Amino acid sequence: MFNLEFQAVVLAAGKGSRMHEITAAKPKCLLPVGNKPLVWYPLVKLQEIGFKEVILIVYDNQKSEIQSSLDKLNLNVKIEYVPIKNEDQGTADSLRFIHDKIKTDLLILSCDLISDVNLGGVLNLFRMHDASLCSLFLNPPAGEHLTVPGPKTKYKPERDLIGIDSQTNRLVFLASASDFESTVTLPKALIKKHTQITMYSNLIDSHVYVMKKWVVNYLQTEPSISTIKGELLPHIIRKQLLKPKQKHDFNTSIVNTKDESGVFAFASQTNLDRLIQETSSFNDHHGDLKPSYHGDLVRCFAYIAKPNVFGIRVNTLPAYHSVNFKIIDKWEKLTKDKEFNRIDSSAEVLSNQVDDRCIIWNSCKLSEKTSFKNSILGAHCEVDKFSRVFNSVLMNDVVIKEKVALENCIVCNDTVIESGCQLKNCLIGSQHVVPKDAVHSNELLTQNDRLMELELL
Repeated sequence: MFNLEFQAVVLAAGKGSRMHEITAAKPKCLLPVGNKPLVWYPLVKLQEIGFKEVILIVYDNQKSEIQSSLDKLNLNVKIEYVPIKNEDQGTADSLRFIHDKIKTDLLILSCDLISDVNLGGVLNLFRMHDASLCSLFLNPPAGEHLTVPGPKTKYKPERDLIGIDSQTNRLVFLASASDFESTVTLPKALIKKHTQITMYSNLIDSHVYVMKKWVVNYLQTEPSISTIKGELLPHIIRKQLLKPKQKHDFNTSIVNTKDESGVFAFASQTNLDRLIQETSSFNDHHGDLKPSYHGDLVRCFAYIAKPNVFGIRVNTLPAYHSVNFKIIDKWEKLTKDKEFNRIDSSAEVLSNQVDDRCIIWNSCKLSEKTSFKNSILGAHCEVDKFSRVFNSVLMNDVVIKEKVALENCIVCNDTVIESGCQLKNCLIGSQHVVPKDAVHSNELLTQNDRLMELELL
């Protein structure tokens, strides 16, 4: 069982800086996706492969709200909430913070991953090669032509340059494409060692990582490393090119803990492991006389999901908008046939025009003579007579008065839309009141003080 070998950590202490328009007043991990909060999806993935306990890292000021929401979902996994106070901490800082809780190797997920990938494949690749680190990469989704609510903006997706040894699946290079102007130069030592490198620029880093406990121990000695993906991974990947200094005494460790790289004080190898590797006929590569893994103590691997695997990181407004309209179709594969409750039993639905693409959360009140198509209505929403909601996402406690027309909008928490409004392709911030008979298209609507807060984030 994986849960006996690994501890699971879900990172949920993020501000959602790439989608601050909808996360300014709500924890990112609680954004509604389908009929569940965002963080429910990675927790279910962990539950699916046998994990009984999960460490969930959250902001201190959001802990009670997140815990209250998850307590209602009847998950079969015990969650240990670890609050952090400093909102400027990165993901690697979060790992450093829970160092004393880490007793085994780790499986780390971001709270914003929604995927039907089998995490067992990543864990087994890690096991097979006794890896130091293994990262899951997803293929990009097919091209979409959705109009994203809000001002017309060109969203530039992040692109990474990922180098993978096609013979061994070793992850040998990782950097942001924005770090290079036109050409990428690889170290000669890397090309000589790994002769069959394939460079990718379209894979998506899922922020799913399996890593040895020693990597977290080593992180304690590198306080300047703040993020996992941007700093820790490239750092550890580069260390694969280094070698520890050998000691001649057969009965002592082969690792010189004073090696200038520092990493080999942690990436140690027992004498038994070394003897097994030296006497085994196994080799992970061919074409030279080098030993298996080139004798490397630090070994990083890449697991690329199959092209038919669905996976998306909900870390931008386009991603959030897109996944909400895919969730019904993907539900069966995402959750292994868990029942999909499209309309909560506590909702009061008097309308007879609610199509089968709509999702209605608990305690909603939909008046008669209203119309709903392909939309999600969060908890405690109210919609009055002669209003229609098409292709839109309403978060919690939204009130829509009479004769309102919403099309392709995202409406954040505690917003009131007064009667007679016509809104198309709009993003309405939390706690905003849209005045009577307002007409808007492709706009961000929010209170002035809220807008200031967004700009400062």
